[in-house]
Amino acid sequence: MSIPESSCSFESATQVISIFEHDLAWKETFTREAEAIRAIATREKFFIDHVGSTAVDGLPSKPIIDILVSVHHWSTVEKILEKLKKIGYRMKEYDKEAPRYFLTKCQPDNSDGFHLHICRPNDRWGQDMLVFRDELAADQGLVKEYTELKQNLARAHCDDLDKYTHKKTFFIKSVLHKVEGSFSVDHLLTHQRSELDEAQRIQIKMIFTQLAIAWVAACSVYLIGNKYLLHAAGAGLLLMLLWVHFSQRQQRHRSAGDQARRAVLLISGLDKVPPAGQKLRIIDGFEISTLGRPRAREEDHFASREPPSYKRLSELIEESAYWTRDLQRFSAKIMTIIFTVLMLSIICACGVAISSLISETLIDLSRALIAAVVFLISSDILGLLLAYRNSATTIDEIFKRVESVAARKYTESDVLLLMVDYNAAIEKAPAALPGVFQIRNKTLGQHWRAYISTKHTNTEI
Repeated sequence: MSIPESSCSFESATQVISIFEHDLAWKETFTREAEAIRAIATREKFFIDHVGSTAVDGLPSKPIIDILVSVHHWSTVEKILEKLKKIGYRMKEYDKEAPRYFLTKCQPDNSDGFHLHICRPNDRWGQDMLVFRDELAADQGLVKEYTELKQNLARAHCDDLDKYTHKKTFFIKSVLHKVEGSFSVDHLLTHQRSELDEAQRIQIKMIFTQLAIAWVAACSVYLIGNKYLLHAAGAGLLLMLLWVHFSQRQQRHRSAGDQARRAVLLISGLDKVPPAGQKLRIIDGFEISTLGRPRAREEDHFASREPPSYKRLSELIEESAYWTRDLQRFSAKIMTIIFTVLMLSIICACGVAISSLISETLIDLSRALIAAVVFLISSDILGLLLAYRNSATTIDEIFKRVESVAARKYTESDVLLLMVDYNAAIEKAPAALPGVFQIRNKTLGQHWRAYISTKHTNTEI
């Protein structure tokens, strides 16, 4: 099956050719041609890649093989060009600024059989071709979209090569732009929110699982038969394993969110993009897809409008520390209330038990106390309460250090040490209780704007 399309031949802009269903033989054709190119230039060092539509499985294409040659030592490119002429390649285009060469090789029927692109390794031109190929190879939905576009353009502009190529280029650029934005601050902030929100949802599941464990423990003290006790023990074991599973997942999402936060501070604060290996590690660590999720914006997340600098990084840390400190304090208050209510309940139960002279009442209350103690131990309410308080204190110290860093004109060592300490404090701190951010969001926003306004006024004075 083929669909008429304007020719990409440089000899004729009106020749009509066809788009064919993907042919597995195209890869074999590329392999043979790559070996032929390698054979005539054995001393020169270069990479040979199969690019273009024929390199993507399942993608209909013109039967023209696109080949990318990345030359290590650009001084040898003239020798390579001379040798390529001997096997049928013709020079079609040379871009001195890129720099790059474009050559073609005709089939016996005088149609283009190969398009050869020559550039330096890691140059933008060649990298874009490789990235676009890899994006298509990884996304069948994108393949379908690109196929439909090419077919529609072929029908609409069968006699206008320029329009066909121009409109297809828009699609290619949009894909490349999306790839470039995959490590933007907005994209990372979206991942950070998604991962941390998921960590909070799992934390809620962990709390209910702990309550279920406590409920099973409470019921077990009332059970008499060994059969029922065995069932209770089995249920408790399953719930414990479920809690461990939730705990592991929660830690992965929390870690992914922390990775995104560190990258955001570097990119937004200092305009420093992590190396390719680090970027890949961070992206691979994301567990949640951001497709269909509201995109977070750097301008909404941070109030600072300083250009990338150590001053901006300090302001980002200051703002983040202010919000995190408050969320930790508020979480500590909630845990204090919960702990107080539970302790008062236990004390009241003890008082009733002591004042009662009925043995059955004493037994029932003792069992209830055992269940309450099991819940306290399993949920570690006291430990979580202390963790929130300690974290709030540590983050408050970091928040106050920003003033001394500013007084010393935001020196590199001061700011980087501040960032290291801030990251360590945040990663050690427990996640804020579910719903705390929603409760404190408006109030904190108002307080922060008032603080910034006062700070700027004092600076101007």
